[in-house]
Amino acid sequence: MNQETIAKQSRYRLYVDESGDHTYNLLEETSHRYLALLGVWFRQSGDYESFVDDIAKLKLAIFGERPPEKQVILHRTDIINRKGPFGIFRYTKVQELFNSSLLEIIEKSKFTVSCVVIDKQHH
Repeated sequence: MNQETIAKQSRYRLYVDESGDHTYNLLEETSHRYLALLGVWFRQSGDYESFVDDIAKLKLAIFGERPPEKQVILHRTDIINRKGPFGIFRYTKVQELFNSSLLEIIEKSKFTVSCVVIDKQHH
């Protein structure tokens, strides 16, 4: 194995996101009380590329060909509320296909997840 291959195998792709309210207002309401920080990382070589390819195939199967400026972003709120391109989920069979296919991708993918939940009332 050459140095370039070794270096590529030791690189990771990291995504970090938060869920919840990052302010300290209305802490007596459950929806404002907690903040979650989530990190997901993939080994760059192989694991990440496979995941990205599988997600691209899923998007193509569900949403069809789209120009670059109209690419579908898998945003939880839009999916739940069936906004934008997710309006197609009003058809139960399409939503079920998307959900089951996404779960299959997640189950077979190799990644690590770490989550921290902060209770802002006790922080």
